[in-house]
Amino acid sequence: MDTDIPRLLAARYAKFVDDRSFSRMREIMVPEFTQKGPGFSANSLEEFIGNLEFLRTYSATLHMLGNQLGEWHNAIYTGETWCVASHIYDKDGVTRKLDMGIRYQDVIEDNSGTYRYASRDLDVVWTQDLPCQG
Repeated sequence: MDTDIPRLLAARYAKFVDDRSFSRMREIMVPEFTQKGPGFSANSLEEFIGNLEFLRTYSATLHMLGNQLGEWHNAIYTGETWCVASHIYDKDGVTRKLDMGIRYQDVIEDNSGTYRYASRDLDVVWTQDLPCQG
């Protein structure tokens, strides 16, 4: 099984989020996609896309992908993707940056050569919220 698939899907996910192209998630996720995270969940792809709208409260986001580790079992990949997600916003006239260390628990399905996320749960390992420097 192609080991680049999980990396490429994670990169597309990050690009779609950072570009605010939320509807493009349909290209990389099954309709029954689910996600769980701290204080939220989505039980379908459409619910997930709707949940992403909260990211518009940030003036910008940037997701930097790190390590990935996982295995294919026939047509199903299970693995983990590490990420640092930065969120830029203004509070009381000060531009701030909220960084989050995230570990995604990924499940990817191969449907005759079409690869899509079935689920992508996330664990926020740490956060840091600081004023941005010039």
